[in-house]
This record gives sequence, C-alpha cells and structure tokens, in this order.
Amino acid sequence: MQYDSPDGLKGYKCDVRTRVTITVNPVTGDSREVDVICWNPLVVGEVTTIKAVDEAERGIEKLLDNVAYAGKAVGVKRYAKVLAVEGAPGEVVEYLKRRARELDVILVLAEGTRI
Repeated sequence: MQYDSPDGLKGYKCDVRTRVTITVNPVTGDSREVDVICWNPLVVGEVTTIKAVDEAERGIEKLLDNVAYAGKAVGVKRYAKVLAVEGAPGEVVEYLKRRARELDVILVLAEGTRI
C-alpha cells in the first residue's frame, strides 16, 4: 500500500510476515516456506548464517527461487529481494556485496558480521 506520512516521507507500508508457507497448488501440495514476505508490494527475504562462499551462493539461489515462487503464487512481479546474513567472514561479505549488486538484492549484514 502506497504511503505518504505527515512529515512528507513517501514509500510503502508493508505487512511483513515471517516463516510463511506459500502454496501454489493445494491439490498437489506444491508449497514452500519463506523466511520473510510482504505481499503488497511483493518483498521476499531470506535470513541465514553463512560461513563460506559456497554457502553464500546457495543462500542467494534459495532467495531467487523463493522470489520466483512467490511471484508465481500471487501473479505479480517482486518489488524487492532481501538477503539478511549473520556470521559471515570478510571474504564472504565481499562476495555477497558483489553478488547483491549484480542481482539487485538488498543485503543486510547483522551486527558482528566481519566487513
């Protein structure tokens, strides 16, 4: 839902849900769990702990798969993709930053993550 605040800020109010099961086809049981979602506008997030580059790539792939799945479920294009990470060492953070820029992913690094 579009939002204009009394102090002039513009943006979207988002009803954020966590650990949501999305079902595309209840007959076949085609469903999956998503860590974070807002339906309008469509924002999908993945929350994870990552220690190595291969884990980082798996986390990114899972996020992209969930974004595509959620878009299919509601029939709209995503507004934002968010990857929240904790515990990543410096070289993994640099990799995540590069991949996030390439894929238009909002990267959130938890306090204590080595930058």
